[in-house]
This record gives sequence, structure tokens and C-alpha cells, in this order.
Amino acid sequence: MTSMDIAELIGNRHDKVKQSIERLVKRGVITSPPMGEKPTAGRSATFFVFSGEMGKRDSIIVVAQLSPEFTARLVDRWLELEKAVKEPALPRTYKEALIHLVAQVEENERLTEQNEALDEALSIARPKAILMDRLAGTSEQLYGINEAGRILGTSGAVMASCMDMVGNVFAKRKYSTTPRQFVKQFIDREYGRNVTSTGGGHIQAKFTFKGLCFVALHLVKRGIITVDAIPYHACRDSVKAAMVMRKSAA
Repeated sequence: MTSMDIAELIGNRHDKVKQSIERLVKRGVITSPPMGEKPTAGRSATFFVFSGEMGKRDSIIVVAQLSPEFTARLVDRWLELEKAVKEPALPRTYKEALIHLVAQVEENERLTEQNEALDEALSIARPKAILMDRLAGTSEQLYGINEAGRILGTSGAVMASCMDMVGNVFAKRKYSTTPRQFVKQFIDREYGRNVTSTGGGHIQAKFTFKGLCFVALHLVKRGIITVDAIPYHACRDSVKAAMVMRKSAA
């Protein structure tokens, strides 16, 4: 509400209303309200702006000072303004209805775009969630080199040879008959573990499910196997999900 609204409400001149407001501010009865400016044909007209609970209180004091009989009318006007904020008025003319319709269409388009963006984000995140579920569900399983090769539809020798080309998987061996062991970097990435066998007491390289999927991705990448040909369905599904993630990130 502005000092112009108050002047119109009580039927008084605006300059008189402004003077009364300035006097009340000077006496410390009300706080100094912010000023607004209205362009006119001549020089711009300035007015006081009352807002919020404090503005409501101060405007009532101003009216009570100028015309006590109009205090109730001012309170009613404040109620109308507050209701208008909570319950926007319905369009009264064709033009207002058209403007309202355009605003609704634009808002619907904005929400549609947001939903499409959300769906796209979910489609990217879903394969990752599937992959994480797979990894969590099989995190304790370990696979020897020959077993891992068989699970992926090839042999342990072919798989090990591929990993030698990838690098940073197996430690260098002095003799070809020495059992393979993983390098620390591979173990730190949770792709495998060096496990001491219960029988002979020697160390064996064992792949985790995460490592199995890592190997499968490289075998597919090098054309040694195809995804659909992987016999182990859990690994096959996880590799497919990982490939979708990589494609989406590219």
C-alpha cells in the first residue's frame, strides 16, 4: 500500500498525507517507509510505500491520525490486498484470460522441459545403479584366472594375454611357470586379490566381480568376445550397463 492509496481512501490530498507521515516519522511514532516514484507528464511524483506487518501497522496509525473514521476501511483494504496475494483474482476480460492462458502454457512448457531433462538424467543414472547393485551383490566372490576366462567365454590363457597388453594388471614373472599375481594398483582398484592357497601355500591371483567386468570390457573392446556371448548373465548385464554409461558420458 502507498501513501497515494491512503490519500484516495480517506479523500485527502496526497501532499497532506505525506506531511502527516513525515511528522509521525520525526516523532518516532512510525518507522520511515521507503519511497517510490511515479512518472507523470511533468516532474515525477514521489510516494511512501507501506509493506509487511510493520507497514500495515504504520499505515493504520497514519489514517487514525488523519481521519479516525476511516481506520476500519483501511483495515478492510489491507485484508483485500492480503487475500489477493493468497488467492489471485480470476481473469475478468478476454485479454486477461488470454494473458493468463499464455502464462499457463509457458509454465507447462517449462515443466515439460524440466521433466524431460530429469528423465534423461535418470536414464543415464539407471545403468550405473544397476551396475552398483551387481557389484554389491557379488563383491565377495573371487574367480581364478582359468575360471574367469571360462566365465567370459574364452580361456584363461587368452584372457591373461589380453591383460598383459592392457598393462598394470599382472606383476612380471621370472619364470612362466610361476603363478600370476596382481600388481598393487590393480588390487587397490578392488579388481582382484592375491590369495594364498590352502593346499600348496602358494599365492594365486583371484579376480573380484568388479575385476571380472573390467576384463570383459577389454575383451569386448579388442574383439576377442562379444557382450551377448558372455555366459555369466550377471557379468553380461553389468558390462552392458557399463558400456551404456561410457556411451552417455562420451
